[in-house]
Amino acid sequence: MNDLQNIIPRIQIPRLKKVLHDHPVVILHGARQTGKTTLAQIPIIGKNRSYVSLDDFDVMDTAGRDPSALFIGHRKTTLDEVQRKPEILLAIKADVDRNREAGRFLLTGSANLLLMKRVSETLAGRAVYCFLPPFTWAESEGQRFGGLLDELLEQSSVEDAIKHLSMKTPHPSRKMSSAISAGGYPVPTLSNDVSFRSAWFDGYIQTYLERDLRDFSATDNLVEFRRLMQICAVQNGRLLNIASLANDAGLSPATARRYLNILGASFQIITIPAYAVNKGKRLTKAPKMFWNDTGLAAHLAGIFDEKSLVQSREWGAWIENWVGTHLLVYTSLRSPRPTLFHWRTSSGHEVDFVLEFGKKLLPIEVKATSRPTGGDIQGLEVFMDTYSNAPLGIVVCQCNEPTVLSSRILALPFESLLLT
Repeated sequence: MNDLQNIIPRIQIPRLKKVLHDHPVVILHGARQTGKTTLAQIPIIGKNRSYVSLDDFDVMDTAGRDPSALFIGHRKTTLDEVQRKPEILLAIKADVDRNREAGRFLLTGSANLLLMKRVSETLAGRAVYCFLPPFTWAESEGQRFGGLLDELLEQSSVEDAIKHLSMKTPHPSRKMSSAISAGGYPVPTLSNDVSFRSAWFDGYIQTYLERDLRDFSATDNLVEFRRLMQICAVQNGRLLNIASLANDAGLSPATARRYLNILGASFQIITIPAYAVNKGKRLTKAPKMFWNDTGLAAHLAGIFDEKSLVQSREWGAWIENWVGTHLLVYTSLRSPRPTLFHWRTSSGHEVDFVLEFGKKLLPIEVKATSRPTGGDIQGLEVFMDTYSNAPLGIVVCQCNEPTVLSSRILALPFESLLLT
């Protein structure tokens, strides 16, 4: 990973280049160890930019005394781990207000800076955000991703989809179960050594607890915070119920909510909101909770290898998490940006994911089976009966090739959806 000429290309590079060309401040944020520092320094992004890291104690001292000294005399500057010294943002604001040159500042952070009040208020109207998640399956395979989803959003029927979509199924070098077990953080996902990955995840969790939480000034009780992390990992893919999580963790609801907010702000968990447009049905409004990285979450849940993960009762939830994080990556790269939801009625009908793009809806159901049946598509049928702007439904599953399940529903292999 130290050779900046030979790293695995990230699919965020085209968007990052464009926003740096168009805007004075760009914020590249994502969880610790997703590769933000590396991406910010590769030649295509970092050429002709000064680089300053707030991990350096001398830099931190300067940032506290005279922050503008960090970028005076430099036309374009990259400031790494900027959440460690938010005071620097006032100096950046003043500089940009004098000179709104595109690409003036590239800021990186291991926190969701959109959720940090000081950042969002200080840089309002001046900054755009670029999210860097862990590797997608496509990146680790050297494949493209998102093209098939683009095409699916354009189709008006299963018949149109069959006519216009490529029906060829990719054959990845690493099967999906192995990829889910490894997760997408660059170091563990590029290793096939299970014990090495386990040690890496242990170190990651320890660093996160001991350093990132200190940056947030959030809690001194690391034991109860870690206990909540583990419970969230075990309950991965469920509707978010703070009262239930608090009870399971032995915490007050207020403390559990605060800890969950920290996990969200540091990109450890993600929540997908409910699609709550009511067309005559009572709908669940609670979001679904997933983990940003399946490898880390499985480790926290006490599942340390691929075989144990596949044989667990929650295997379907881990696949759903995997697909959900990929769909969120897809939405983050598109402009205009699609929105991702889940859908559930009070009577129990549900659809795992709903992509909304303009006025069009694409419902997607995730199944671990290789042979979906009528029961597997019932939720999709109810959804499409309810919303006329959803003419096509997708079941993504372990089938070998695209298969027509009904006049409105098409089954696709995971490889087709996530590697093309």
